[in-house]
Amino acid sequence: PGPHRTYQNRMERKDASPRSPVPDIADLEGEFFNENDEKFSAGLFGRGWLPPEERGKLVIEPEAEEEANGWEVVAIGTSRRSSSFSDTGAHSDKVRCDGVPDDLIMGCLDPNCDKLWSPGESRQRCSACGFFFCKAHIKGPWYVTCFGGSSSGASLLDSLNLPKPGLEAQVFLCFRCHNRLPLGDQLQGHELLLLSAEVCAMKSSVLDSDATEEESAVKTSARALLLRLLDQLRRCLRSWTDSEREWVWSLASELVERDVGWLAQFFRQSQWTKEESVTAVELLAKVHADLPGFESLQILGCLGRSAEAACAHLGERRLGLAAVHATKALQAMNPREISCCLELLLDAAHEFAANGVTGGYLAVLAVLQSLSQEKSLDGQALRNEFFWALETRVQTVAMNRQKETAASKNYRYAETWQSKALQELLKNLPQEGELDLMRQHAWVRHMEHGDYDCCTFEPAWGDTRTFPLAVWPAYRRCTGLHSLQKAESKSAPLIAKCRYKDDSSLPGAPAKKSQAKAGSHANHRHGERPNTSGVLLKKDPDMHKEQQVGQVLRLLEILIWKDSELQDLLQREGLDPEDVRATYTIVMTGPGTAMLEFIDGARTLREVRSGPDTSLVSSRLFFSKGEKGTLNTFLRRNNKGEDLPKSLKRLAFTAAISAVLSFVAGLGDRHHENFMVTVDGRLVHVDFGWALGKEPLDAMLIHFAVQGGRPATTIQYDELMDAVGHDMMDRIFWPVVCKAYLCVRRYPGLLAEMFYTAMLRER
Repeated sequence: PGPHRTYQNRMERKDASPRSPVPDIADLEGEFFNENDEKFSAGLFGRGWLPPEERGKLVIEPEAEEEANGWEVVAIGTSRRSSSFSDTGAHSDKVRCDGVPDDLIMGCLDPNCDKLWSPGESRQRCSACGFFFCKAHIKGPWYVTCFGGSSSGASLLDSLNLPKPGLEAQVFLCFRCHNRLPLGDQLQGHELLLLSAEVCAMKSSVLDSDATEEESAVKTSARALLLRLLDQLRRCLRSWTDSEREWVWSLASELVERDVGWLAQFFRQSQWTKEESVTAVELLAKVHADLPGFESLQILGCLGRSAEAACAHLGERRLGLAAVHATKALQAMNPREISCCLELLLDAAHEFAANGVTGGYLAVLAVLQSLSQEKSLDGQALRNEFFWALETRVQTVAMNRQKETAASKNYRYAETWQSKALQELLKNLPQEGELDLMRQHAWVRHMEHGDYDCCTFEPAWGDTRTFPLAVWPAYRRCTGLHSLQKAESKSAPLIAKCRYKDDSSLPGAPAKKSQAKAGSHANHRHGERPNTSGVLLKKDPDMHKEQQVGQVLRLLEILIWKDSELQDLLQREGLDPEDVRATYTIVMTGPGTAMLEFIDGARTLREVRSGPDTSLVSSRLFFSKGEKGTLNTFLRRNNKGEDLPKSLKRLAFTAAISAVLSFVAGLGDRHHENFMVTVDGRLVHVDFGWALGKEPLDAMLIHFAVQGGRPATTIQYDELMDAVGHDMMDRIFWPVVCKAYLCVRRYPGLLAEMFYTAMLRER
């Protein structure tokens, strides 16, 4: 929340990714690249290395060059940086970082040290990773002189930021780098020239045995460097170099046997030559029973994107069998997680169908059909979203046929699977389930066509005519339209207030209240206020992008709350994940139409800051800075007694989660009509039409005119601090921000597949 320097540097101090001290295998061999080679200058890992205890937590780079959603992301050592997910940004465009700028380092970067620098206080940079540390957390100096002119040794020393042959320099190492390279204790300076040769000799047998006490310091260091290199290659999103590819594929069987998570990376890195594709499929057939669900999703995404090339080398039958193996792991996943990945799975099914891989798309549809027939609330929610996803694709096919965009026979064949899948879904449901979907479909279509009289609540209907809405909880059933309102925004969605009835008999539904039934004829007759909730109907040709970004954010929130430490913190504060939900559901109902969840009791940040006096010009400026106390006043005005502390806790939790989600997704166009605060304290980002660092031109111009800089989050740190207080910031906000950010970084491959589906795939 807000471009706050202290938080920016705190995140930089804990999670920065410095230049990798691990030598590239090509560098060690000394025969593949030279210093002018673009791939050589791009470095080994793109964003650098991660310490051992944080392996697998990869930072996803936003496309914005200097800021992403109000938090600066400084491009070090280069004037331009392309996005990891940009279709035009190549790996060769990136330049290896020379270190972290001094102005971003506010304290010692050792994870066990919270010391902040005082003005003029001395600090020391680690020669290997390039980070600054206090005197208590760095070792050295050593005076190292390197003799000889070995090209491989020179490349190695250059990668480690150590002196080149013929030069002498002071060397300092932080605790982590010293543990990998015990300079001065066991490994002397003159032995560094032996290290590169030892790495080359050991690379094919590094997994055969573990280190022993009798092993020399050179061998121990070489083994540590190679294992760390493997760990980085296990999770990196860039393409492997030729030498890395040859080395890692030679160890494929051993690596997958040790860690089944390697399998998704092999599929992602496969160039779909006959040898690599056959190896990957054979490994999948061998270990698919132990494959985690999220790894399976990545494999299906890779197979779908590369279906044409894979089919050419594997054949339709073998590729279909690989898809069948991958989908088996999805059966163990929660339907709520699957609903966030619907577009990824349906895109893969479409590619399978387009390339004649019948077994592949049937396997994907079979698992979706099975999970959507579960009687749990999550299963019913998946059923609603699955129905509308298929309906949208059927409508898109009909529109494309009118435009005659489908040319090839294979593509025309691929068009038919959506209709068949939709009919299969309805056929396998019980009669009441099918009627629910048909009533929901008819109601939504009447609303889109403006036939509001057909949608209005009728007391004579009773409970037998109720139906679910895909953006509502599965236990909530709509009884009809209550009122209409048009939102005051550029997209102008239609807000439909509907009467509802909660079915408390379903497992997981809230307990039935003692009050009379909502929406009953008796309540209506006696003038009692009926229970109502809203749904937004929106029309926009780019709604599919917003919907898929919304699915990514929902999935990230689920992954964040899987962390046991965050669950314990939430429980200690007397809340549950539903109390601090920072996302909402978006369901496409057609090629350019969508149904959105309405956040009850929410006000835009503009309304919150306006307060009772809406005549203030400053509060109406889209990008005006926050007025101190407005959040505080808003929550205290709407919460009394015991409700106030809980609302402040919700604000601290959701502000932290929203900040991480918006940063990772690179949400743009963040003016204060795209922030909403509920009366009970939840902070939610809305409108995801601009994401991955993209900003509309008008927003850029207004920001420069009003604030004199690039677009930034409009919730200021001081405003949030004033609302929740210092204690809650330290007890809730900061721990949740840091832990949630690390949780997201554990899933780089899954995020890459989700973002590809959301933004880059041809529609």
